[in-house]
Amino acid sequence: MWEVMNDLIAARRHSRYFNHTRSYHLFTRVRMIAWLLMVLQSGWILIDWLLLPAEASTTIAYARLASSGCCLLLGLWYTHPYRLEVSLIRLLALVLVLTLFQTASTVILEQHGYHATVAGYAFFPFMIITMLAIFPLTLFEIAGFVCFVLLVELVTQLWLGAWGGVSGLNDLWLLAILGAIAGWASINQLNMLLVLYRQATRDPLTGLANRRQVMEQLEEDIKAAHAQGTSLTVMMFDLDKFKSFNDQYGHAAGDIVLKQFAKILREHAKRKVDLAGRFGGEEFLMVLPNMEAEQVTDVADAIRQACHASRLKVPTGDEVSFTTSIGISMLQEGEGGSSLLQRADEALYQAKDSGRDRYCIAPWQEAA
Repeated sequence: MWEVMNDLIAARRHSRYFNHTRSYHLFTRVRMIAWLLMVLQSGWILIDWLLLPAEASTTIAYARLASSGCCLLLGLWYTHPYRLEVSLIRLLALVLVLTLFQTASTVILEQHGYHATVAGYAFFPFMIITMLAIFPLTLFEIAGFVCFVLLVELVTQLWLGAWGGVSGLNDLWLLAILGAIAGWASINQLNMLLVLYRQATRDPLTGLANRRQVMEQLEEDIKAAHAQGTSLTVMMFDLDKFKSFNDQYGHAAGDIVLKQFAKILREHAKRKVDLAGRFGGEEFLMVLPNMEAEQVTDVADAIRQACHASRLKVPTGDEVSFTTSIGISMLQEGEGGSSLLQRADEALYQAKDSGRDRYCIAPWQEAA
């Protein structure tokens, strides 16, 4: 329960793989709203000409065209759709564009004696707040956006001399209520996205990444390693004599061992960039980007020692322990995922043939 709450309060515990998914959701929705607002902002110029005097409508038309142009640029901003910080900047830019237009239109209408009460201008802050409901945001993120809109409204009221009046207080109160509702909707979207992501990418027994997720992320990590010139290591694990263990103690006991081993892998995949997954049966995989060879062997030894230290009580009443064999391969220049995994698998078989409960490192191969 507390883990779920922590995931909804802030993003610091989210894996970078989930951040990629959430980032793309933010990216697509910001673009969709930017395109829509570009059309609406430009189209509303005709309504302004009908309802406002020429001098006011002309000045506001320039502000609308500037706002539409900014929305067009946001819609055309296609780079880095999977980087969460960039997607949050996109959303912030959208809110800023709308807020700047709101401020500019308020000043123009005030100069012409309209006090922002014509053609829906008074509802602009409420539109910005309710718009936030469609984005999957953490509690801290949505609170930051809502507080910003409330602050702008408060400053606007102070400038207009409306602060302290019934109408101004009602607007602030309604904005706060809508902010709470939008925040609830936004956090629920985040929770739903987390649930769907985990169902699609997690092994139901161990809670680790499933084979599909491991393979997809491995390909992305390989591309990044080649592009940035950084290292990438794969560890392949096999629980020793697991089939005979199941025959002796039963599959329920085997599941207990698998869960314990998954817990050990999670504890040693400490960095957000590390990924531990179940590859199939009693085989597991760990992807370690940008880690030195000495650190890699330290992690392998630590995992082996953690297996030695585990003492598990199984349904038969027996107390059991287990060991693992490990194959390690390090990405070579120009190498693909299939070759990297094949070398890790060969190193794993070497570890098992050498007596199990050890790790072996795949030798470097000469480029063809």
